[in-house]
Amino acid sequence: MKGAVSIKSILVVVILILVGTLGVLGVNTAKTYMSGASADTEPKSVVAKPAEDGKTATINWVSDKATVGIVEYGTTPASLLLRAPESDQTVSHAVVLSPLKANTNYYFRIRVGEEVFDNSGIPYSFKTKTATTEIVPTPTIAVVTDGGCKRGVDFNKDGTINSKDYIDCLRKTPAVPTTVSKCKSGTDYNGDKTINSLDLVKCLQNQ
Repeated sequence: MKGAVSIKSILVVVILILVGTLGVLGVNTAKTYMSGASADTEPKSVVAKPAEDGKTATINWVSDKATVGIVEYGTTPASLLLRAPESDQTVSHAVVLSPLKANTNYYFRIRVGEEVFDNSGIPYSFKTKTATTEIVPTPTIAVVTDGGCKRGVDFNKDGTINSKDYIDCLRKTPAVPTTVSKCKSGTDYNGDKTINSLDLVKCLQNQ
């Protein structure tokens, strides 16, 4: 009788162990299914492409199964606090990180569901490029010659280039007749009903 009880007790214990083991396996399987983590979701061919302006970078990778990934990144391997999630499921992934600091090292990993993927235990890394400065071309002053006088030249050396320089040049150029004195200020020589320095220029040109 005692032998029968002992066998029965052993069977009960074995059954309880099997049920517990299966229960744990079932929970883990469900967790894996819910998180979408499997070999099909593992990121492959991970590449970081910093932009020329030093302000952005694109993280590319592929997966066998369509997933939604999140890139977790930061400026040190221990502080990947910034996140850039994808919006749709895909097998060809491209996540833009922005804004970034130029000429700076960044570290990142990829999260898919509850699984985190990195470069064999350490975060992936890249360095942003040096910021490019836009070169604004210096405007050139068109030089028009007239009787040896050039526009855009400080002829009277007063530190300011204006129409008076051109007028002074015309007055002092030998090619201009001595009748320059006939041109008087306050006369509308060009007939535009406005009296200004252009009237004197017009008069000098007609001499």
